Amino acid sequence: MLWIVLTVIVATAVGAAVERRANPLAHRLRLALLRLMLWVLVPFVAYVNIARAHLSLDATLSIAVAAAAIVVAGTIMWRLGRDAFRLPDASVGAGVVSTIQANTAYFGLPLIAALFSHAELSQAVVYDGLVSLPMFVLGSYSVGARLGHASTGGVRAQLRTGLVRNPVLWAIVAALLVPESWAPASLVTPSHVAIYALLPLGFFIVGVTLGDEAKDGTLRIPPPLTPPIAAVVLLRMAFVPLVLLVVGLLLIDVPAPFYVMAAMPVGVNTVLVGHATGLDLRLTASSIAWTTTVALAGVVVLTLVRAVG
Repeated sequence: MLWIVLTVIVATAVGAAVERRANPLAHRLRLALLRLMLWVLVPFVAYVNIARAHLSLDATLSIAVAAAAIVVAGTIMWRLGRDAFRLPDASVGAGVVSTIQANTAYFGLPLIAALFSHAELSQAVVYDGLVSLPMFVLGSYSVGARLGHASTGGVRAQLRTGLVRNPVLWAIVAALLVPESWAPASLVTPSHVAIYALLPLGFFIVGVTLGDEAKDGTLRIPPPLTPPIAAVVLLRMAFVPLVLLVVGLLLIDVPAPFYVMAAMPVGVNTVLVGHATGLDLRLTASSIAWTTTVALAGVVVLTLVRAVG
């Protein structure tokens, strides 16, 4: 699995280097890749794997538990931001969005593909579609519209944009409605190729974004580990997996890929939400940097443990 770490590091570095040397080109590439992933790769992956997925009752309940735990984690971050850290609204919103929005697509799915079987990968795609996507479309933009200082149209306009102009959402809806035969087995391998492609493409975008924020003075390299960012790291990467672990030990059989997906770092989409709604970009970019570093360290440790074992 060291190839995942190397791919993330190289893709991020290349993105940052391109942004530094050719800013307009980097921005055009970022937009083109985002459109490719949003309109082609992720909808294709979601449709094929969700249409072919077979979820047990325990897996379905686990998805509900994970979603509820993320909402609780976001609420805790909101209370900490207001009461303990005394942050302005834009920073509170950035902390909440960073807590509830995980990089389950660009990082999580390739990692699951390397660790688990095809059937378990399908479960992870369902998790991404039914947990992470609603948190992005319904959660992140709602928080940004409420607490950001640059959003237009309020919560209703933000939700309308996220729901109507989201091809991934419609691909998921279609996959849930059609019979499995409408997603033939011949599409499974191409969908896995698309999943692996998400890793370098997604982290090239991360590199461009972090490089852009660093150039503007929004992000310091390395970013300081402030109490709000430390809280985001713990709530994003530890709280939900621990909730699932307790539930899995006491009540139901939680699918193993869900633990990995629940512990994913902050997604780069938080910066996009921050730009659109006027949240604290320094906090979101720093949260991405710190949680991704922790995730890479975890992958390295897991690789060493498996090698020794």
